[in-house]
Amino acid sequence: MILCVQIDKLGSCLSTLAPLMDRYQNGKPGFPDDTLKWLEDAEKTMSMLRLPDGAEMSALRGRILKAPDALPADDGRPKRAAVQRARNAAAAEALERAEAILRRRLLDAEERLRHFEDKLCEGITAFLLQNSLPEKTSQHQVWLNKIWTRFKQFQATRPLAIYIAASLAQVDRCYILDRVLTRAAENDLEPSSNEAVSNSETTENQ
Repeated sequence: MILCVQIDKLGSCLSTLAPLMDRYQNGKPGFPDDTLKWLEDAEKTMSMLRLPDGAEMSALRGRILKAPDALPADDGRPKRAAVQRARNAAAAEALERAEAILRRRLLDAEERLRHFEDKLCEGITAFLLQNSLPEKTSQHQVWLNKIWTRFKQFQATRPLAIYIAASLAQVDRCYILDRVLTRAAENDLEPSSNEAVSNSETTENQ
């Protein structure tokens, strides 16, 4: 699965939790139903991302729906206020559990992507000391692909390029490459000699 998509989707899902918890703290009567809808959306997101934890979102919805069943009943039915309290408590517990699941997945994706970004940063630093970058064009993706080709063909960084290519989807690879190049530009990491240009030309002709 594409890690940067995971990070984006899970982050967006988690960003809607705070307003939901505000409704709980303010005693809004629709909080359990809003929670059921949020859990359903979270399950769909995790299913789209092919994350197995999505099934637990369904189980958490079940806990909310069944919460009134455990209440003592007067004349065969529990009191409305007791039902509301039980559903509110079950919904709050479900959200806490769901948040923990999503945050763990988000942190795992972020840490994995950060690991490869740090590795690539080391490689690009070594690469730029001896090679120039191709001239930028209006097609940013084409420019990134050209840089990756040079990086992959340069003998010193070829093993790292193979490792990253085997470990990440192309989208993630381009994502971290773009981030690393931005960091390099911010630190003025540029090849400073004609030898760097000559090296790049040699690399492209290999």
